[in-house]
Amino acid sequence: MERHYETICIVKPDVSEEVTKGIIQKSTAVIEEGKGKLNKLDEWGRRRLGYSIEKKHDGYYFVMDYTSVPTVSKEIERLMKLNEDVLRCQTISIIETKPPKKKKKKKTEAAPAQPVEGGQANG
Repeated sequence: MERHYETICIVKPDVSEEVTKGIIQKSTAVIEEGKGKLNKLDEWGRRRLGYSIEKKHDGYYFVMDYTSVPTVSKEIERLMKLNEDVLRCQTISIIETKPPKKKKKKKTEAAPAQPVEGGQANG
C-alpha cells in the first residue's frame, strides 16, 4: 500500500555542490526504482542551523515530498545514515485526513416562560 511521505535532509555546508546534487539524485533514484512518485523536491539551500551539529552552524537543506511503499522510505533513511556528508535526515508519514462531518443539531422546543403570579417578588 502506497503512503505519502516527506523527507527533510541537511547536508554538510562544506561539501561541493556536485556532492549535494549527487545525494539528491540518489534519493530520487531510490524513489523511482521503488515505483514511487516524487511529488515535489524543494531545495531550501544553505541555511543557519537551530543548534550546532558536529561543530557546524550551517547546512544545505532539501525536502522531498513523495508517495511510495514503506520500504522505499526506509531505504532512503538507510542511505542517508550511511552517508558521512549528511548531518541529519528525517522522514515523516503524512496522514491525509478527511474533514469531520458536521453533526446536525436537534432542535429542542423550549417551554414557554411561565408568568410569575402575584406581581413583583419581595426583596
